[in-house]
Amino acid sequence: MSKRSYSTKHTLPPNSEFIEFPRSDGDSTLWPTATKKEVDADGCVNFMKPVGLNESVSNKWRVDVADAISSELKLPGGKNYVLKDFPAGYRLFNHHKGKADSPRHDIYLYGFKGKSCRFRSVREFTPHAVWLFGDGSTPCRCKFCIKQSQRDTAYCSAASPSPSRPVRPKLERVERKNILSKPHLTDHLQSNKPDATTQRSINLPKVSPHIQVKHVMLPERRNDLLAAAACRPSSEGSLPRWFREGELVWCALKTPIKGDVPIRFWPAIVDSTPRQSSEYKVQFLAVQRSYQLPDTMVIPYQSYSTPDSIWKKIWARPAEDWDLSPDTVTAFDPCPPRSSRSPSFSDALAPLALALQIAQTISGFWCLTDDWVVKLPLPPAALPAQLPTPPRSSIELTGSNNATIGSTSSGPRTQGPPLVVRQTRFQSLWWGGERIWAGEMVRLKIPRKCLAPTGTQHIFPPLGPGNKSRSLAESREPNSAQFGAVSRDVFMKIDTIFMADSDGVGKRECRIAGMLYELSDGDWTDPNLPRNVNVNGASSSTSGQPAELPNPGTSAESLPPAPTGLKFRPILAPGHEVVMLLGFIGGRYYQGILEHPLMKLPLDKTGTQPAQSPSFYKSDRDKMVSDAHRDAMAILEEHVRDRPSQMDLD
Repeated sequence: MSKRSYSTKHTLPPNSEFIEFPRSDGDSTLWPTATKKEVDADGCVNFMKPVGLNESVSNKWRVDVADAISSELKLPGGKNYVLKDFPAGYRLFNHHKGKADSPRHDIYLYGFKGKSCRFRSVREFTPHAVWLFGDGSTPCRCKFCIKQSQRDTAYCSAASPSPSRPVRPKLERVERKNILSKPHLTDHLQSNKPDATTQRSINLPKVSPHIQVKHVMLPERRNDLLAAAACRPSSEGSLPRWFREGELVWCALKTPIKGDVPIRFWPAIVDSTPRQSSEYKVQFLAVQRSYQLPDTMVIPYQSYSTPDSIWKKIWARPAEDWDLSPDTVTAFDPCPPRSSRSPSFSDALAPLALALQIAQTISGFWCLTDDWVVKLPLPPAALPAQLPTPPRSSIELTGSNNATIGSTSSGPRTQGPPLVVRQTRFQSLWWGGERIWAGEMVRLKIPRKCLAPTGTQHIFPPLGPGNKSRSLAESREPNSAQFGAVSRDVFMKIDTIFMADSDGVGKRECRIAGMLYELSDGDWTDPNLPRNVNVNGASSSTSGQPAELPNPGTSAESLPPAPTGLKFRPILAPGHEVVMLLGFIGGRYYQGILEHPLMKLPLDKTGTQPAQSPSFYKSDRDKMVSDAHRDAMAILEEHVRDRPSQMDLD
């Protein structure tokens, strides 16, 4: 059973505007009765713990449901709406199940009179909550009430006809078919098709043939991959949904905090992502304040670095200027209302320093999520005695190597039944501030000039500059060979995140596997090909290498769009993929991010971008955030203790 936890950091927003339900259909007799913790003989628990009204998870429900109600009922904007209480007869319960020391937590809202008796999430309860705020003149649109209504309708339609109403003879199947085949009726049906049938279909990225797709994909993984696949340019009117819940981002301040060096950005955690709107709900670090910000004010954490001038101003402050008490830090508002006084740099000193330190600490943590076990059948033929060196290795060969480690046999297996090995895989990982799913494109820390710059047996050499880039390069540098794909990063499309044995004494390490890509110029042409030869035809260049390198199982449709003027090109020979350690991951690839209005990268779009280097493993994302807050506070407190006072500085 997978372990599920919930955040304990949710608080009510400042200046909360409480709203109350005018009516209720709740029934407290439907609440669970097994509310006492009892540990069985296996050390497990299974009970429902009532959740207090002011507990963290209750605060989240009250805020999120109130947000949905205010949006649906079009309540006056600019207010922080919060439920004063749940409807009468309803109450939240925390289901503890599993090992007593680390049980699984599931939150349910009980009291509903329907068949389910409970709502399992804010999203599931919201339609019913909106209905309770109305007068009941319209039917409820929640999933349970709709199903009940459908069952009632089906029951009535199946009942016997009224004695006072004659039974109409049924039409023959052939007659119904003839009716629908009439041109005018067929045209009418086709002209009234729902809009969904005319929308552009979105295909999830294709995967390597080594991947077993029978495992159930998490809904959030599916939604994130679909959002990435549906990425549209900002010229079409909206920005793509780049960011995910729990990710670390930079948020632009609408009014920069003034000082010798203005503060323009604040680090934050994404609390919820937009579905219909174009706003993110984010929680600013340190101050623990939540804001609804448009997507034009949110950028990736790796895309911006706090200027050294701000750091120097922070560390130069004397000890008496530092107030790290929780009340002072959380009372600071980086985005105050217009009627309030604008904060100064001195006001922001402690909260900003703590927020920056928390963000920097989070970027040094990582964790794996959503593990599952796959069984890999290996053929009864001879198994390799040692793991082939990358990039020739594949998932099956890695698994076979793991199976042979620790074996008492000194020679290869030549007969016997097929060997089945078990391998632990993961659907995603938290890499610093980013969540990376299996099936996504990531940037590697290896520049192309350091990875087979002249090519090897299974790695193609990098492509040179295109016609446009070559002309520009020759006008600046006599040697144009240093331009083109060799001057850019290497990318990997992760097919698998898995655990492997690294030696024979039980030590394990996590690895990733997939195809490698380079960024080549979009107008590159093979100089060895005659002009009248089609590069997609049967003819090839005199060097034996075609201009477009094929890769079975990987098509252009399965790849995200490359930056403008460039294209992704696989650099491994067909049928090969690379297995490498997680430490080579530089960060997630944000397709189209250069179109963001706030995007000002420190290097140009073809250069090497900042990379994350997490080195401390944590059990889950909540642990990463809480430990980062604790460690950041300890670092600042130590700095203040060692910092001389203003009198000493004078």
